[in-house]
Amino acid sequence: MSAQADTPFPPGRLVARLGRALASSERALPLVGPAIALALGALALDRWPLDTEEAGAVAAARGSFSDVVEGALSDDPARAGYLALLRPVVAWSDAEFAVRIPSVVAAVLAAVAAYRLGRRVAGPRAGAAASIVLASSIGVVSLSRTAGPLALALAAMLLSSAFFARAVERGNVIWWAVYAVTAAVLPLTHPIAAAALAAQLAALAIGRREIDLRLAAPAVGIATLECSLFLTAAIVDRADAADGAGPLGLDDVGVGIGRGLGWSPAVAALAAWGLVELHRRSGERFGDWRVALVGGLVVMPLVAVLVAGVALPVYPREALTVTAGGVALAAGIGVTAISDRALRLAAAGAVAAVAIAAAVTAALQETQEDWRAAARIVRAQATPRSSVVVLPPLSRPAFEYYAPDVALRLVGRGDAVTVVVAGDPSLAASAARRVVSPPRYALLESRTAGTRLVVQRWVRP
Repeated sequence: MSAQADTPFPPGRLVARLGRALASSERALPLVGPAIALALGALALDRWPLDTEEAGAVAAARGSFSDVVEGALSDDPARAGYLALLRPVVAWSDAEFAVRIPSVVAAVLAAVAAYRLGRRVAGPRAGAAASIVLASSIGVVSLSRTAGPLALALAAMLLSSAFFARAVERGNVIWWAVYAVTAAVLPLTHPIAAAALAAQLAALAIGRREIDLRLAAPAVGIATLECSLFLTAAIVDRADAADGAGPLGLDDVGVGIGRGLGWSPAVAALAAWGLVELHRRSGERFGDWRVALVGGLVVMPLVAVLVAGVALPVYPREALTVTAGGVALAAGIGVTAISDRALRLAAAGAVAAVAIAAAVTAALQETQEDWRAAARIVRAQATPRSSVVVLPPLSRPAFEYYAPDVALRLVGRGDAVTVVVAGDPSLAASAARRVVSPPRYALLESRTAGTRLVVQRWVRP
């Protein structure tokens, strides 16, 4: 018997098996990011109670489809697209996990779009790395676990940009038409999503010599016109909003940027290096428009918030989280551009370590508004001759979600008044005094239900 026959795994067969395993892992690589997004988003989705914003969205999505859409377009155009998608979900089930499912799906689509866009910008490995960075970012995970429009806005921004890149490369009418549709509806997901169109306009201007403007210009023009109309409606509605948003603060902007970076210095460093490397390659086989597109997805949301914050009430802490899309693309390019294998693995390990630490910290964090607990406290205190008031009125849907059987009043009546106050606990007593009219009532007891929710019991002296 020959030596070749005695060898359990001949060299040729071993190499073939290794080659097949490597090919399989390469094919599976694009699925890693979406799988992470699905796992992190769907895990214990009903653990945290709905907050004021989430409960308000659920309440706005109740009713017939036409009523929901008409009401959103007239009263809240910034959430019209999201509420239209949420309405059939609420009609099926308004449970906590159910109303958050659209955000999980949006996060998965964002991870898919990040891979597609990253692959066209810098290759399949950069796309896969970008998808994984995006899916594991604590800012994106938070959006995916919240019943709100920002996860949808992030997905729309990346999908539109991916179609833009596809249209630039293919250069035919069909792809430009598909792109125009996806870009035109960006503000319907959330006004901040229109920042992606600004990034695409910058890419078109810089890459005008590489792009067929005969097709690109009409598509971008239609998208810009539609976006302008939707944005105008959102701005008019937002100008007189009375939802508690204060003037633009640098601390809020800083928190928003931190969320977009996933609170990760490693991601920030890799994103900066990725943009530098993409710019360096632009003189070789990569077009300048790619640098403008990726850089625009990082910068344009910040510019939009700063410009809007001059005249409108904004929430930069939440809105700037969508910069995670551009940051993840740049970081994916940066980590795959590191030539030294050991250094590349160390960089990937640093990103993973910070992402895991941030996820654990977020999981252990105390709930800000525990409306479940507040409802239990109120029910325990309720009597036929007492009344319940929720402040601010914007938070009433959150309480009604967990205690639909408890009647609410605008001012205190009866022998005792329970006042539920959402917001800064140090201001809860002063807010309650406006509806209980001291000295008719005196504060007997104050209990917390989360870090930003107080339940007070006022009685007649």
